[in-house]
Amino acid sequence: MTKSGYDEPRVAQVYDAENSGRWDFDFYLALAEELSEGVDDFAVLDIGCGTGALGVELAQAGYQVTGVDPAEAMLVTARTRPGGHLATWIHGYANDVPDAIADLVIMTGHVAQYFITDDAWDEVLQHAHRALRPGGRIAFESRNPGNRAWERWTRDNTFGTYPHPDGGEFTSWVESLQVNEEAPEGVIETHRGITVYPDGTRSGDETSETLIFRPMDRLTSSLDTAGFTIEHSYGDWSRGPVTEASVEHILIARRD
Repeated sequence: MTKSGYDEPRVAQVYDAENSGRWDFDFYLALAEELSEGVDDFAVLDIGCGTGALGVELAQAGYQVTGVDPAEAMLVTARTRPGGHLATWIHGYANDVPDAIADLVIMTGHVAQYFITDDAWDEVLQHAHRALRPGGRIAFESRNPGNRAWERWTRDNTFGTYPHPDGGEFTSWVESLQVNEEAPEGVIETHRGITVYPDGTRSGDETSETLIFRPMDRLTSSLDTAGFTIEHSYGDWSRGPVTEASVEHILIARRD
């Protein structure tokens, strides 16, 4: 079993600096704006909300936002960030979310890839369906296995230097440790993220995380089984088509 470092406060503290791209945020903010047109009290559930960066932006845009995450250290950042009081934060999992509270369920930051087994993935989809109001949507992204992103997860390709929230700079990189391309559910990959802090200490050597890269047909069939109808599929954040080499599999589906 792999051990994740996301519940370590110093890891949670630098997460936003390492993941500062806007393309996914802009996609989900635009989607919420489109789907909320003409809907009073539009509500969003963010499964695996992490530090709450997107959830707060959605709340500041006027939506009712609930975020759920199993890492308490990440939720501390969510609650204490500017605007964090505007959302509801739940320490737990999708099964801890009440029924019918959302018009849109999102899973960002490639959260969908953390549900390794088909049983775990089916379960989170069932809870998303339960948490949605009739006609609500689910939206998420999962890296396309055809793009073979894990081959680029090396120190040389991922090394970066970032400003630390408390001053100074920190560096970090990703190292892919193991890949299983023969698993029936999809490609299963394990990697670790190393962070070196301004004082010279480091984290990540004793932790790792495992992801699954599901092919599009398995994603679509699982949504169908869970009671969703797929409305849109995209291969990138600009809403380009899905191809064999697309970076992402981005799916939007409607609750039946």
